[in-house]
Amino acid sequence: MAKGNKRKKALFNLFSQNLEWVKQHPSIAFKPDFSHGYICPLCFDVFFDKDLSSVVKNPLTVEDIPPVSLGGKPIALTCKNCNSKSGHKLDVHLLNRLLEIDSHSFLPNSKTKAKFEVNGNTVNGTFEVDDSGVVKMNLLPSHSNPVQAERFMSDMFPPRTIYNPLFYPEKMFDNGYESPTFNVKFNETSNERRAQVALLRIGYLIAFAVLGNGFLINGNLFKVREQILKPDEQILPEVFWVNREFPEETEGINIVTLPKELRCFLVIFRLKTPSQSRQFAVILPGPSEPGLQVYDFLNEERTVETFGWMEHINTRDFLRRKEHTFTSHWCWQEYTKDSYRPRVRPASDNA
Repeated sequence: MAKGNKRKKALFNLFSQNLEWVKQHPSIAFKPDFSHGYICPLCFDVFFDKDLSSVVKNPLTVEDIPPVSLGGKPIALTCKNCNSKSGHKLDVHLLNRLLEIDSHSFLPNSKTKAKFEVNGNTVNGTFEVDDSGVVKMNLLPSHSNPVQAERFMSDMFPPRTIYNPLFYPEKMFDNGYESPTFNVKFNETSNERRAQVALLRIGYLIAFAVLGNGFLINGNLFKVREQILKPDEQILPEVFWVNREFPEETEGINIVTLPKELRCFLVIFRLKTPSQSRQFAVILPGPSEPGLQVYDFLNEERTVETFGWMEHINTRDFLRRKEHTFTSHWCWQEYTKDSYRPRVRPASDNA
C-alpha cells in the first residue's frame, strides 16, 4: 500500500472510532444508523471504507491543513467534492493573496508577475526580491503585446548619440538620452473574500482535526460550514478573524471567556510563505450564547481591548481516548460558567 493510502486509511480508522464513541452518547442518534463510518466535516455526508478508493464517484481525500504550500500537513479527510469546491478554490486565493502582500512589501524571497510601463507601452514580466534583498526585474517581451513590447524596448533602451567634444564642447556630458517615465504594476489575481473564507476553513478544520467529531455537535457551526461551501455569498458578517498578534503559547485552540459577548473558540495558527511566517486567529462560535452573534459583536468593536480573558486547550491525543470524546463541550461548559476564574489574559499589542 502506498504511503498516501496508508495515511488515508489511518486517518479514516482514527476518526471512525472516535465517531463510534460519539454515537454511544445517550442523547445522540443517527437516522439511519450506521457503523464504522466517517462524516465529512463540511458536507456531513457519511462515507465508509470503500470510499477510500479513488475509483468511486466521490472518494475521501486527505486534507492538508493548512495547505502544504503554506506550511500545513495532512491531519484529516474530506470528500473530493468538498476538497475541490471549498479547498482548491479557496486555498489558491489565500496563497496568492499572501504572496502579493509579500511582493508589495518588497520582502526577501518574494516574487510576483508584473507589468512594466514606459511612456504608455507595457511589457509583462516578473518582479523578484532575492534572499539578500536585491530587486530583480525580468522583462518578458515574448509574453507581451508585440507592438507595445517593441516600443517599450525602444523607449527604454534608445540608441545614444555620442558627441565629439572638439566640435561640441557644450555637449561634452550630453549623451542625448532622456530618462523615460517608468512604472511597475503588480498583477493581482487573488479574490480577497475567498482568501478570507479560506482562513475560516483552516480554523474550522484544525478544530475538527484536534477535537474530533464531538466538536461538530454544535448547531452554531452550521452557518460556518455553509459559508465555507458558498464562499461568494455573504452568509457570515464581513469579519470572522482577529487582526492582532497573540502570544506564541496560545497557538492552537482557545476559548475566549470574557467579555461574554465574545465567548467563542479562537483557533490560532501560522501560515508560512517563502518570505515570512504570519499568525492568524479565527473565531468559531460555541454551542451556547452568544453563538453566531459573536461575529456581530466582533464586527462592531474591532479593538484590541475587546479581548479580556481566554483559556488555552492544551493539545493532547483527544481522538484516541474515549474519555476525551466531548472535550470541547466539557471545556466550553467549564470555562464559560460565571463562577469560573480564567487564568490566561492575552498580551496587549501595546505592551
